Amino acid sequence: MGLVLTGADVKKASSTIPKSVNVDLAVTKLTKKDASTITLDFAYVIHYLPKVARVKLTGHAYCQDTAPNIRKALLTYKKTKKLPFDVAGEVLNMINANTAMNAIFLIRPFNLLPPFMPPLVTKESVEPKTVKMKSRKTKKKK
Repeated sequence: MGLVLTGADVKKASSTIPKSVNVDLAVTKLTKKDASTITLDFAYVIHYLPKVARVKLTGHAYCQDTAPNIRKALLTYKKTKKLPFDVAGEVLNMINANTAMNAIFLIRPFNLLPPFMPPLVTKESVEPKTVKMKSRKTKKKK
């Protein structure tokens, strides 16, 4: 799999802190390149709510699989405009991870939050666990 970004658009409407961040990922087009390769055009949109900002990235994801799986993906997408479940998870996770990381570079000048949450910091202190090491007895050489 590979990914190429083709466009980006950042619109900031307000300087208030967003109450929530929603991410939408949509496959807008599926194109067969050969028997084992397809290209997915996608749109990745981050909504900072309520009406704080909107970030949209578009691109192409290149995916290889077996010929039967490629045919299944093309037929399912043609009928339902969705990818088959067994293909969708891996492909959409790859697009989401790569695009979210690239979005960070675009949103930084606008002082927008990243589209994912860092681990929460808590007030509770956690004592590190101690590990007891067992020593091995060795035979003395004469």
